Amino acid sequence: MGDLSASDLTERRAAHLGLSAVRLHQVLLAVALLVPAALFGSAAYQNRLDVVQAGDDAITRTAAIMHEHARKVFETQELVLDAVDARIDGKTWESIAETSTSEFLTNLEQHLEQVISIWVADRDGILRAGSQPWPPGTGIATRDYFIRQKERNIGPYLSEPYVGVATQVASFAVSRRRTGPTSAFDGTIHVAASPKYFERFYAEAAPPYAHVAALVRWNGSILAWEPADPAVSQLTEGGDAFMQNIAAAPGGGSFRAALSTDGVTRDWAYRKVGAYPAYVLFGVEPSVLLRQWDANLWVYGAFAGVAALTLLAVSWLALNRAQAEQAALAQLRRESAQRLAAEQQLRHVQRLEAVGQLTGGIAHDFNNLMTAILGNLELINRACEIAPDEVPGGPLTKIKRLAGTAGMAVQRGARLTKSLLAFSRSQPLQTEAVDVNALLMEFADLVRQAIGARVTLALHLDPAVPRAWADAPQLEAAILNLSINARDAMGSGGVLTLNTEAAMLTAADLTGNPEARPGRFVRISVQDTGSGMAPEVAAKAFEPFFTTKPIGQGTGLGLSQVFGFVRQLGGHVSIESELGLGTEIALFLPVA
Repeated sequence: MGDLSASDLTERRAAHLGLSAVRLHQVLLAVALLVPAALFGSAAYQNRLDVVQAGDDAITRTAAIMHEHARKVFETQELVLDAVDARIDGKTWESIAETSTSEFLTNLEQHLEQVISIWVADRDGILRAGSQPWPPGTGIATRDYFIRQKERNIGPYLSEPYVGVATQVASFAVSRRRTGPTSAFDGTIHVAASPKYFERFYAEAAPPYAHVAALVRWNGSILAWEPADPAVSQLTEGGDAFMQNIAAAPGGGSFRAALSTDGVTRDWAYRKVGAYPAYVLFGVEPSVLLRQWDANLWVYGAFAGVAALTLLAVSWLALNRAQAEQAALAQLRRESAQRLAAEQQLRHVQRLEAVGQLTGGIAHDFNNLMTAILGNLELINRACEIAPDEVPGGPLTKIKRLAGTAGMAVQRGARLTKSLLAFSRSQPLQTEAVDVNALLMEFADLVRQAIGARVTLALHLDPAVPRAWADAPQLEAAILNLSINARDAMGSGGVLTLNTEAAMLTAADLTGNPEARPGRFVRISVQDTGSGMAPEVAAKAFEPFFTTKPIGQGTGLGLSQVFGFVRQLGGHVSIESELGLGTEIALFLPVA
């Protein structure tokens, strides 16, 4: 075999470099996936431990707050019992039943939010004084807190929940015996506490997520439950996880279990309320505690994703370099094409401007020549009229006839001059604020006559369109000119549509139009369903003397006159056309 050529060596070097780039990519890809995954897993596991610990701390802390609150409330109620006992100490039941005692109890109750009512009952359980109105003869002899005090002096007693006989409000009582001169039983004093007061406090003191907070008697009777649930009233004594835990650890503790109330597993913390036979209980579902961890996972995942994407980007860098160069070259080609298109558009506009200036100059000079010729023809006509001896059919008559024919030609030349001046934007305009809708409505009949019966005229006029700054006669001539062109494009008939609407044009829309400024315009469009134009034809449509009509059927000045008229107003003209689908020419007139 012969020696390797230079091109073969180059290809081999390129292949070797490509293989190295692939191996580098594989290594970096593995690093990009494994390292962020390892970091993410480690951070997620540690954060889960932190979140669970923080949740357990919050549960324990909330239970402690509930305990201190309940203890102080019960101590306050004991002070109330002491104050009432001191008030009625040594008094007979007739004296206790006087209005002043109940007034004292009412005043005492009003200063205590947690208290529903305060009562004094005699040895038979008949209410003798109270902070709320009650029917005469009302008794509490069947209440557990009265029965327990009657059986023996047990000190302050926390009752079962009940509905007050006088208040008809859910309550539970803290009661004690009335102190008498002997140790014999002589009635009770009790304070009816409000479960709702405890529930409101629990709702405010608990962390801002789903939870259960409760105040429970030693036997499972529920005194307060938040969130409130009328169906929850008793924990199964002996069979409930909470009852089993307080039997094992009466002072307080924590556990995870489902209570007999709803069967939902929660993490719980409980504490015994001082020396009282009651417990505060607070629980949260584990999934609720882990929501913060779930949120943190998104953050960690985002960081890990960024790290992985960064490493992946580095791994692809070498392989994508050639593609980036190709993309840059393609972008350069596109920009060159766009620049070329913009330059062509600019040259087209400049060509129209140059043609307009040339046309204006020629039109002015031509108009002066026509004026001189027309003046001389008028003198010839007058000279022929004052000859007294002219024989009919003689030389002067022939001269007069020829002068008249020449004068008609001069008039046609003047109209041509006017069209050229319109394109070059040199004609004088009488501008005013024009109601384009009213103008088109009044002008519609003339348009219908001009387009003939084979073409249907449709008007789509926006009633909210503002007035436009224009020369009304010139605008009518432009609309008529465009309508006749549309008719000619629809040889076998069709639909001609005149539209009006408000429009906003930006600087990009007005490229190559120095007369117009971005802003609000009134858009008047003439749309047909005719044969349409090819792109190269539409590009020349506004040039003077350019026409697609047969010789003798068009001057090529119609669209150029419309173009010059609108541009002279500071407006804009656009054309959209496609072969076989028709043409739409839009006039954008400044808002008056």
